Parts: sequence; structure tokens; C-alpha cells
Amino acid sequence: MDYRRAKAAASAVSWALAAMAFSVIVFIASAQSGIAATSIAACAAFLIVFVARRAIISKVESRVYRAVMDGGMSRLVLDFVERVRTCFTMPEFVAAIRESLEKSLDASVVLIRSNTWEVVYASPAALTADPGLVPMLKRNFRELSEGLVFMDANLNLTVSSDGARGFFVLCKGYYFFVFSRVSPYVDQDAYRVLYGELLIFFDRVLTVAKLFEIAALTKEWRQIAETQRTFLPEMLPEQPKLTLAAYWRPLVNVSGDFYDAIRIDDDRTLLVMGDVSGKGLAAALVMGIVINTVRAAGDKTDLAALVRACDGSIRGMGFDDKYVVMFLGLVDIGAKRLRYVNAAMPDQYVVVRTIKGPVVKRLASNCGIVGLVPIVSVEVEEMELRTDDAIVLTTDGLTEITSDDGVVLDQSNEFVKLMGSAVDISIDDLVDRLATLGETYVADKQLRDDITILAAKVGRLWD
Repeated sequence: MDYRRAKAAASAVSWALAAMAFSVIVFIASAQSGIAATSIAACAAFLIVFVARRAIISKVESRVYRAVMDGGMSRLVLDFVERVRTCFTMPEFVAAIRESLEKSLDASVVLIRSNTWEVVYASPAALTADPGLVPMLKRNFRELSEGLVFMDANLNLTVSSDGARGFFVLCKGYYFFVFSRVSPYVDQDAYRVLYGELLIFFDRVLTVAKLFEIAALTKEWRQIAETQRTFLPEMLPEQPKLTLAAYWRPLVNVSGDFYDAIRIDDDRTLLVMGDVSGKGLAAALVMGIVINTVRAAGDKTDLAALVRACDGSIRGMGFDDKYVVMFLGLVDIGAKRLRYVNAAMPDQYVVVRTIKGPVVKRLASNCGIVGLVPIVSVEVEEMELRTDDAIVLTTDGLTEITSDDGVVLDQSNEFVKLMGSAVDISIDDLVDRLATLGETYVADKQLRDDITILAAKVGRLWD
């Protein structure tokens, strides 16, 4: 007798005994008392008998469950369930199949991916080694919904375990076929427990697989990020009358921002600042192409040629949605000049000292986006440089940060005051203060973009 039948029999017996006890109590009470007393006694008897029956039947059902489940074939299936509860990977699951089903239950097993019908595991038995088995299973069971059902001797679907040749489970993208002649002798509740545990297990396998995938991707992105950092200057060049400082903070591992400072000779230094559209691997590739194109150029003083070379390199990569905004500035200490091209970047800055105090000059865009459509003409502008002038280049990740009050950073009093002090403080101090302002301007909110700063300060030109 299986657990459900035993439970039903115990329940029937308990109700019969309860009814008998209730009848005896009422009979005795009616023989010795009046109608009112008998009614009260009947109500009390009903409550006592009902409560006593519930307590007794609970203990009986528990004993019946243990008796049924702890013995025979049901126990063997539940042993397999216990093994599955500790499995986190497919190899562990296969080991549980071999030890708890194939050996103990004399079963043969086939595990199949439901979307491709690829065999993940098959027991080393004559039945499962038959090349016609999987095609037959596919014909008979591929249209079924998730659940646990039984197979007859001809491997067709049957609704009852009586006379079943085995069972199979479809859940979470897997078919789990178990062929065993002892299937009819396993209690139905053991099958239900097995199905529930398999649902949990396959969910766990998918979760663990995703975690491993994320870990692998994380490692890959970390490697990409480390490679990207090699594109940036390891150290800024030293110049006799020009001091440099930089700050680079990617929002995520892989940034679209880039900068460079290239020493041409004792007087001339090329400053590069840029931002690739989007984020991720494609942005990192474009960034590397641009920096390498600039570094490989034979004449780094021809700014127009550099912009056109970068434009051609980006378009040659074949990305339809990738482009660059960039600033190229050639600082010539000997000529006391800054020549520059601003290709669709936000305004860049030069802070100069005047008799009326420091003045912040904005270097507006004078060229289109690089890498989207062919650039025909490039306008190069220039301005005079004097002692203590500070050149501040940054991406919009800094200047377009907005406060809770809706004030953009480069329009804020804090930014204007800090930029005004640029002629009186060191360039390292200026960059540190700008970076701190950018990271704290949004208070407790998350930043939404990379922050990159490259700054240069002119030394004493009259020496």
C-alpha cells in the first residue's frame, strides 16, 4: 500500500473511532441527564473528540509516512533526492545518477537538453546505447509540457505508475528519462518530492552557469580595461617650461574617454583629449585606434592632417554608430602660441592672468564629429600664451554634471571660482580640486559618465 492509500485508510478508521466515542458519550449523558445537560455534554464531547482525533491522526500519518517512505523503492528514490540537494553542477548530478539510480535502483538514465535534443548523459546500458532510443523519445514526448509522467513497456506515455517501465521529468530545459522496472513500487509522493527537487536543482544549475559566465565576462572586461589603460600615457612628459597633470576616472571598467600628451621637442607638446560614443569593447577599440593613429603620425604638428587621419581610421573599422569628439592642442612654448582644433568637444579652457584678474577663455568647437562622415576641411585656430596661463581640457563627464538644483557644473560658482585660481596654484592642485569637485557636485547621487581631465600650466617665458 502506498502512502496516500495508507493515509486514507487511517483517516477513515479515525473518523469511525471518533464517531463511536462521540455516540457513547452522548448515550451515557442522555441516560443520566435532561435535554439541556445532554446538549451541553454533546457539544463538549464533540470538541474533545475532534481535537483528540486531530492530534492522534497527525501522529499516525507521520508514522505511516515514515513507514512507507523509509522502506522499499521509495527510500531509494528519496536517497537520490538527498544527493540532488547537494549538487550544484552537472558533473555532480551525473555522479548522483550513477551512485543512487543506476546502482541502487538498477535504472538506466538519459538526460537531454529539450531545445536541441542533445544528449547530456546516457547510462552505459544496452537500452540507452540503442541509437534509435532518442529519436523514439523525441517522437513520443517532445510536445509535452513541464511535469513528471510515466512510460509504459513500449516507451509510450501512460498516466499511471502501475506497470510503468519508467518515468521522465521535463523541467527548466531538460528531459530526464529514468528506465526502471521498479517504478510501479515507488510511492507517488516520492515522485512528487523528486520532481520538486529537480526543479530546484535545474534552476540552481542555470544560476551557477550564469555566475560562471558573468565571472568569465568580468575577467575578460577586466583584461580589456587593463589593455585600455596601456593606451593612456604611463607618465606625462616633462617639459622645461610646461607642467602637466591628468585625471582619468572611468564610470565602468571600460571607458570611452581618452587623453594623451606627446612631447615633440623642448618647445612643443601635443595635448589630446577625446570621447568615443558609447561604452564597452567597441569604444575601447576606437579609442586605441585614435591614440595609435596620433602617436604613429610622422608630423604631429599638422593638426588638420591628424584629425583627417583619425577620421579615416575610425571609418575604416566599419562601425556604423561609432564616432569621436576630440581636441588637439599644440603648445609651442618657443613661439608662445597654442594652436588647436576642437572637433565637437564641449568648450575647453585657457585661464590667463590680466591686470583685472584671471580671465577664463573658452575654446569652442571649430570642427565636426570625427569618424561619422568624411571630413573635408579642418580649421586650426591659435591664441597667444603667457606666463602662468593654464590650459584645462576635459570631457563632458565633468563639465555637464548637474546639481540637485539643476545647475550645470561649468556654470556653477564653485567651478568659476576654482578656474579663476588656476593661475595661482600648481597644476597638480588644480586637477585634484577639479576632480574632487566633479565627484562631490552630485552629492549622494551616482555619476553618469566618465571624468577625464588633462591640464597644462605655462612656466616663466621671460627667462
